[in-house]
Amino acid sequence: MNTYILLFSLSFLFSLMLTPVVRHVCERYGWLDVPRDQRRVHRQATPRLGGIAVVAAVLLALAMLLFVDNQVTWALWEERSKLFVALAPAMIVFLVGVYDDLHGVSPRVKFAAQGLAASLFFALGGRIEILSLSFAGAVKLPLAISFVLTVGWIVAVTNAFNLIDGIDGLAAGAALFAAFVMITVSAVTGHAFVTVIALAMAGALIGFLRYNFNPASIFLGDSGSLFLGFTLATLSVQGTQKASTAVAVAIPLLAFGLPILDTSLALFRRFASGRPLFEGDKEHIHHKLLALGWSQRRVVLALYGVCALLGLQALLFVQEWGVSRLTGLWLFVVGVAVIVAVDRLHYHEVDEIRDGLKRSLSLAELRMRLANNVRVRRASQALAQAKTLDELFDAVKEMLELSSFVYATVQLNQGGTGMLFRSRETGSTRPEIKAHNGCIYWAWESGGLGAADILKTSRLWSLSLSLSTKDTQWGYINLYRSVESENLLMDINYLCHFFQRQMALAVERVVKAEEDRLRVREVSKPNNRERATAPAPALLKVSGV
Repeated sequence: MNTYILLFSLSFLFSLMLTPVVRHVCERYGWLDVPRDQRRVHRQATPRLGGIAVVAAVLLALAMLLFVDNQVTWALWEERSKLFVALAPAMIVFLVGVYDDLHGVSPRVKFAAQGLAASLFFALGGRIEILSLSFAGAVKLPLAISFVLTVGWIVAVTNAFNLIDGIDGLAAGAALFAAFVMITVSAVTGHAFVTVIALAMAGALIGFLRYNFNPASIFLGDSGSLFLGFTLATLSVQGTQKASTAVAVAIPLLAFGLPILDTSLALFRRFASGRPLFEGDKEHIHHKLLALGWSQRRVVLALYGVCALLGLQALLFVQEWGVSRLTGLWLFVVGVAVIVAVDRLHYHEVDEIRDGLKRSLSLAELRMRLANNVRVRRASQALAQAKTLDELFDAVKEMLELSSFVYATVQLNQGGTGMLFRSRETGSTRPEIKAHNGCIYWAWESGGLGAADILKTSRLWSLSLSLSTKDTQWGYINLYRSVESENLLMDINYLCHFFQRQMALAVERVVKAEEDRLRVREVSKPNNRERATAPAPALLKVSGV
């Protein structure tokens, strides 16, 4: 026990000391995470190589065990090959993560590196190869199935921890709770090398969270999140394989429950919406909670609570009585909790699937209808947040580019004072947004079809939506579609209700803001002109002569 306490303490102290050093080096050389897009919740450039401090703390703490001579270190020496199997492939992933933090790499390269490292882990003997079934005993898996399951599991968990690293302290905290589960499980099952690695990780993470918790002064980066996810995944494979299938499956799933759930939801959303699976978005669980008005600290603490509850449930499977008596109950409780939580987060895709089940459509038609409706919902949400004409038309353009319309025009009339429209200043530098004859015009085309083509052909049908608020008529948006196109797989009332209303409100808000800006300029111009053109007394005197 003293050895374990020493290991934990050393890892904690190393992390506590090394993290500020890494932070200083990153600030000096400009290795910072700059918030360039809306997916990032931080507002200032922040060092992002915190994973170096965590990994260094883990390795240094483990190296100190070489100077300890007792039963624990004897057991570790006998299992030194397993220690190498767990850490050597993880270092490949770590180095790729460091390079990604410094220079950036494509998702394809990162997946390839993870697959290579997981394959090395398999080749060195770390693998899922036996399933213990109550009715059939221990069943040895074919080599091909063992390889697919092992590599697939490791890559999935690695990326799950990487994707959840989107808010201060979340990924590190989730990894910390998972490490505590691995410590307990390995201590009971007798895997000393799993215990020491998990203990070293736990100590390093607690020390790192001193600087990573909101407001964070340093981030894990891909170097840290990929290393943590990969290492925890390999430890779960090595630490539970001799147990029953229920234990081997349930413990890792519950221990990594939050990252796995968030990643599963992300993949489902993107597939259902027709978006690339590995394209980032701002709809992760922590993003949804932030959108509800929660602070970052509240979000992280709430998700820590979820990790703690899932971890406690995982520990029930360590003892056989827990497996036999509570397996079904706990899985049912977790399943119901997940369904309720996802429903409360109001994912558009979930709502569409619920509605789609009521329709008699094929799977392909259902997916297309779902994707189109989600796009309209997402565009409506973007319109509700638009502050300029550029942002307003960007939201419209995003919806149109992903739908089956071929041409669209927007005409905004003098709904207010008309100042914006008379000034010929739209507040935008884009050539497609023009002010002319007291109106603002915007046009969009697909496939090279322009206004001239629209006027010549009769093979199009159009939908005209009036942009009206309670007191004012602001103009129209006209959508054109080929009559030869397949059926429009979209709930038209989404366009006529969600989209139309939000666009009218957005137009009113943006136009009034721009007119207020111009009004201020108009008020200040006469005074400036009077001061500039007023004749000097000396000139008046000369003219009198």
